[in-house]
Amino acid sequence: MCGISCIIDKNQTIDESVLSRFTDCIGHRGPDSRGVAKFANSSGFPETSQRNFPVGLGHRRLSIIDLSEAGSQPMFSTDRNFVIVFNGEIYNYLEIRKELEKEGIVFNSHTDTEVILEAYRKWGGQCLSKFNGMWAFAILDRQKRKLFVSRDRIGVKPLYYYRNGGIIAFASEIKQFFELPGFKKDPNIDACLSYLVTGYEMPPETFFKGVMSFPPGCFAETDLDSPEVKPEEFWTAEKISIGKYGEDEIISRIGEIFSASVNFRLRSDVPVGGCLSGGLDSSAIFVEMKHLQPSHTFNAFSACFDDPGIDERKFMKRVINSTGSRQIQVFPNEKDFIADMPDFFRQHDEPVGSISMYAQYKIMQAARREKIPVLLDGQGGDELFSGYWPAYFLMLKDFYRSKNFISILSHSAGTFFGGNTGLLSQAYSHLSEYRRRDARALPFTISGKYMGRLEEIKTLKWHRDAQNLTPCEYRKAEIFRIHLPRLLKWEDRNSMAFSIESRVPFLDVNLVELLLSVNPEMNMRKGWTKYLFRKAMDSKLPKDICWRKDKKGFETPQEKWMKSGVLNNYLVNWASEKEHPVSEFIADNFQDVKTKIIDGSFDATRMFRLFCMDYWLRSQF
Repeated sequence: MCGISCIIDKNQTIDESVLSRFTDCIGHRGPDSRGVAKFANSSGFPETSQRNFPVGLGHRRLSIIDLSEAGSQPMFSTDRNFVIVFNGEIYNYLEIRKELEKEGIVFNSHTDTEVILEAYRKWGGQCLSKFNGMWAFAILDRQKRKLFVSRDRIGVKPLYYYRNGGIIAFASEIKQFFELPGFKKDPNIDACLSYLVTGYEMPPETFFKGVMSFPPGCFAETDLDSPEVKPEEFWTAEKISIGKYGEDEIISRIGEIFSASVNFRLRSDVPVGGCLSGGLDSSAIFVEMKHLQPSHTFNAFSACFDDPGIDERKFMKRVINSTGSRQIQVFPNEKDFIADMPDFFRQHDEPVGSISMYAQYKIMQAARREKIPVLLDGQGGDELFSGYWPAYFLMLKDFYRSKNFISILSHSAGTFFGGNTGLLSQAYSHLSEYRRRDARALPFTISGKYMGRLEEIKTLKWHRDAQNLTPCEYRKAEIFRIHLPRLLKWEDRNSMAFSIESRVPFLDVNLVELLLSVNPEMNMRKGWTKYLFRKAMDSKLPKDICWRKDKKGFETPQEKWMKSGVLNNYLVNWASEKEHPVSEFIADNFQDVKTKIIDGSFDATRMFRLFCMDYWLRSQF
């Protein structure tokens, strides 16, 4: 896990100091070493010591595989024609390496980076189909004067690009573009409006005008003499069709592939630990880690709270005791949040969705303190196995629309006969929350000059449009459009803030492709969400975790913090300030906002978005 940088300037006006700043401002992503390479504009793009240059590559390294100098980047191929900068991990690199060695290829390191480079030399862009991992990389072909860039299938690793005149730049984080001459930090108005009203973002657009997120599952080949960025798909979920499986067959395959996925992600030359929340997904990963390496004592990192409504320590303890692991607990609080706020928000570059992201930030900080640079995390399990409550109710609605009343009966009334009655007990609160979302109940009013613009923003219609999606369409939307992309982005920034590599076994390509070929109905039985995964882990997980009837997200006491104590006082002082950049977007007088904060008559989720957007605008522009 590292940070990459690439600058193309056909006018040769980029200065070496710009490339250095462009690379070093993300030193937190790779504290172990750094490297840059500059190339002159002549046949074969020779390396140059000139101060100005047309092509520059930079890299900050976090050493995980092959800790020696042989793994330094930018890395050159044996013939020196190809040069790579790479962020991520190719988990099946050993298998690909063996295949290449049979073809007579000799390696100079034990890194997955060199495997990518030699695979590209051998197979060109077709090499992407062989990779199982998370990645963002750029490969310079000096003879053909082309740059090949790619991002992994799900978008676990970030990659951004920006164009201005004759300059095209690729980066791991948006803050890198601030170092480019002529870069203007203008907010993307539509992204700001979308975030304020829904909390959702608008990939491939970012919150910065002109900065784009490179699409997952894509590559682009850029001609250095006439540079353009035109992403092309090498993988898409749309090509995966629903298959016919017996329940026992699919449960067995899920168990096998999940185990293989965790095993791949234990490959490391540095210590590996795990994030443990007490929920099904993180618990399953931790139990599988112990199952695969029974003699090893793993470190579990957990965010804990004394609030009874979200206290998961009894479930964490069950996993710790059953695996003989060591647990490191952190207790995020509102005082620390206020103190850490400048660093936390600066790290993310863009507004975040809630204070729960701060809890994850503190977990990563603890892992760095304990010198555990790799953590396995449960991100993606809910999206893959239809674990969120809307998926269940939309499935019932789809049955109703197709007049499939037998399925409605078996999936709803059947909860009383060996099913999860907890889903029914939570149905009212779930549906009430949905109505609040659909009504866009905000603690503020959007400015009249932007009201007409709102209807043109696709994400604003998401909750309404979702009602007409089939279960398969909704699952793909959760994974590729709405929920998962922003969760992965936030996790990357939190982990990289402390030079931690976060690995997500649920997003292994083999598991993703398998589950996308399974009818979502199979994941939901008699009120049980994630039914297939529960069955697959039934013999390994403690029963009270595997078959929990309630579901708690990764939460903090956000509402409690915001409505009382020091954070409430902080918000009152914030609302009392004279200048608020977010006033550009809202019609309310901030005195009214202050009144709501004082009397507690606000929705904490939506008020946080208002505060976060104001803070972001103030600090960035």
